[in-house]
Amino acid sequence: MAIIAASILDADFSRLEHEVTRVADAGVDAFSLDVIDGHFAPRVTFGEDVVAQVRSWIGLPIEVHLMVDRPENWVQGMCDAGADMVLFHVEATDQAEEVIAVVRSEGRRVGVAIKEETPLAELSDELLSAVDLVNLLSVPIGFGGSPSAPDTFSRIRDLRGRSIAAGLDFAIEVDGGVKPENADRYVDAGADMLTVGTGIYHAPDAAKAVAQLRESTSGAMDAVSRERLAAFLSMPSSQPSRQV
Repeated sequence: MAIIAASILDADFSRLEHEVTRVADAGVDAFSLDVIDGHFAPRVTFGEDVVAQVRSWIGLPIEVHLMVDRPENWVQGMCDAGADMVLFHVEATDQAEEVIAVVRSEGRRVGVAIKEETPLAELSDELLSAVDLVNLLSVPIGFGGSPSAPDTFSRIRDLRGRSIAAGLDFAIEVDGGVKPENADRYVDAGADMLTVGTGIYHAPDAAKAVAQLRESTSGAMDAVSRERLAAFLSMPSSQPSRQV
């Protein structure tokens, strides 16, 4: 079955602790926190303090998805706040090596994200060999609830084919448009982790939605996907070093 990460972008922020804990109890594998600066994407969300709060509420792994310009200025703070994996955008920096080095120095996992309109050719073989995961956005950046772009499945297949040809074993995550009724298509195309926002948070029953996601994505590649993400799934970080 696919690894299921819940995106809190679609949670009710007026009662965020309740929203996080109820979805953790629903059985997700991890949480995805979108940090958006209002420049790289036309929205502002939250920063290190909210990441640290979420870290203090749950024992599940946390992925921080940096939708920000110059992520090299943000990664240390996110690691300090309790991120287990930090994603940065290939479009946002020319200092990818520096970003990766900082995250690695903190003993955390690191991934690269790419907008749905950006050609996969922008991901160099050198970059792909240095990360644990590639996040393929399938909707306009920064907003949930939209359907996936029509070429999402071919992009997943192309990226998986490229990883096999190059002898690389990074995980593929899809972010955007995933629902219980269509999750199997992403996994069949080659995705390992699915980030789900409205499909869980707007569902009448979060636990039922997570169960449906698991059932529909169960298959022969389950063990392979979990092995690719074993280090991330096994290491919820210590409590944040910054004060909550």
